[in-house]
Amino acid sequence: MKKIILIVDDDRLTLSTAQNLLGDMYKVIAVNSGKQAYKYLERHTPDLILLDINMPEIGGFEVMEKLQADPRWKKIPVIFLTADRSSETEVECFRMGACDFITKPFEPQIMMSRIKSTLELDGYRKDLQRRLDEKTREMERITIQAIMTVANTVDAKDDYTKGHSMRVAAYSEMMAQRLGWSEEEVQNIYYVAMLHDVGKIGVPDAVLNKPFKLTDLEFRLIREHTTMGAEILKDFKMFPNVNAGAKYHHERYDGKGYPEGLKAESIPLVARIIALVDSYDAMTSNRVYRRRLSDDVVMQELEQGKGSQWDPDLVDIFMELIKEGALEKQWMREDDMASPIFDSEKIFGAKMGNESVLDAPLDYLTGVLSKRKGEHEIEAGLRSGGGCMMIIDLDHFKRINRDHGHLAGDYALKMTADVLRDVCGKDIVCRTGGDEFLYFAEGMRSRDAAIVKVNEILEAYTKKQQENDLLKETQLSIGISLSGVDGYEFDELYQRADKALYHVKQNEDIRYGFYQSTGAMRSPEQSKSDLETVVELIRQRNDLHGAFQIDYGEFAHIYEFISRISERNNQKTQLLLFTLFSSDGSDVRLERMEIAMQCMEQAICKSLRGVDVGTRYSSSQFLVVLMGTEKENIRVVTDRIIQNYFKLYGEKDITVSYDVADY
Repeated sequence: MKKIILIVDDDRLTLSTAQNLLGDMYKVIAVNSGKQAYKYLERHTPDLILLDINMPEIGGFEVMEKLQADPRWKKIPVIFLTADRSSETEVECFRMGACDFITKPFEPQIMMSRIKSTLELDGYRKDLQRRLDEKTREMERITIQAIMTVANTVDAKDDYTKGHSMRVAAYSEMMAQRLGWSEEEVQNIYYVAMLHDVGKIGVPDAVLNKPFKLTDLEFRLIREHTTMGAEILKDFKMFPNVNAGAKYHHERYDGKGYPEGLKAESIPLVARIIALVDSYDAMTSNRVYRRRLSDDVVMQELEQGKGSQWDPDLVDIFMELIKEGALEKQWMREDDMASPIFDSEKIFGAKMGNESVLDAPLDYLTGVLSKRKGEHEIEAGLRSGGGCMMIIDLDHFKRINRDHGHLAGDYALKMTADVLRDVCGKDIVCRTGGDEFLYFAEGMRSRDAAIVKVNEILEAYTKKQQENDLLKETQLSIGISLSGVDGYEFDELYQRADKALYHVKQNEDIRYGFYQSTGAMRSPEQSKSDLETVVELIRQRNDLHGAFQIDYGEFAHIYEFISRISERNNQKTQLLLFTLFSSDGSDVRLERMEIAMQCMEQAICKSLRGVDVGTRYSSSQFLVVLMGTEKENIRVVTDRIIQNYFKLYGEKDITVSYDVADY
């Protein structure tokens, strides 16, 4: 598209001449007064303004002053047009903020050269500004994520403050909005409040979680979290007053608080707000010695403390929010929130109040939909128009937790969630497990469209890896299923995407794969290759995490232990792989395969001795270690297992074969 040049000059000959010179290369808009220029600028933004200095009513310098004063127009490059060749006029042009000036009458080549140079320089400036803005946003996002991680870490130290910092931040934000603060000030207090308890990092967990009366020493340790927090944050410059929120949020309006005993208006306003909402959250959170207080009781407490503990004007405003029910709309109660403790195995199914944490609509750590909410929305999407389902696995996640700590692992999960949110837009993204995400695109029914989306995800993740060294240790594996082609119900599509993911993870050279109905279940021929792979991995004693669906590192340790015992006792140790497959080669429904696998598991348990070891290898296979069994006797064991399987299963559609490791 042509660049737009606005020419402002009261001389019609000048306007006509400029239009003739520039019309082939640029879109030229000509007006003959400052007033007309303002009218045009109210609705349009040109790429360059050619502005005459000497005009009746409103001169060029006056127009320039107004342009510089308005943020909408300030960055539009301006070249002055003038017949005055004096050095004073030239100096004044640049002082006013012009990029250049052109003398009349125009010299065509000089005019074209200066306009071209000005537009090119402005293009470079805009590009640099765009890059700077992108870097700034990235730094802000990383900083904000670090703040949330720190806040979650602090809250996780105290069994009764899970989510406390985020609630206090949300309440503080609402108070700032009600007070009429600017958007920047509102955002600032949100993050100041998020970090108000950061000093608790230095307080022993035993003191924070003590259910009995604190000793004088313990109470002093608790009080020191304010000064400790201020010390931690003193050099943090991104948000103004961030250390004031940490240091003074336990000051009282009557001067009886700590650490400095400040009184009334001498307490920073951000700290007065945080002190109030901090107390509210403490009263409305469960404690070891009591349940949360009702709003009626809380308002009585606030009324009693107005003017003594808290700023009376702020209390009145805050009580209005309580009466309006605004706090309930803004933030979920503690009873509805998922725990921020990072070990997800400890919180699945845990109860807080009367509801399960699984009912929370968002995953607390990553901010994407929770497992239950995501599955519910995907089921609705399948009923509405079908689509594409992808299971996205973050490979080597446990290795990050092991080598760098759980905070680093949480950061990797958040980064992955950010990538999926950015790429997937309005599509459904939820977290289904520790390192696994589920993505669903309603209406996406073709492989070609799915491949385009997968490549977008992988490209965005690669870019994120280049920005963050931690993510370079990871990679994404994606299993894909399509409704209509691979099934219609959620469970069916999920199982088939999971099977596709399994095959992706078996092959280091590919990052994604579709469900293949003819190959999703392992055949007897394939199972022999599977067993050879397991044996080779055990022999090499490599890190087996990520290769299979269970922790095969543990299986390798068990196998090695049993092998050593067998060597000492001069006994043989054998590795068996049992594979279930369709009798006629047709596809098998998820429900039938799971029933068959359960029967197989029971058959193995009934047939093995106490010293033998068995575990699932895949959705249709079992691994078994036989200790002290000669190879010629294996047939007896396997026949017993297979006979028990058919007795328990009672059908003939899914049969079984086995392979023995050949040493």
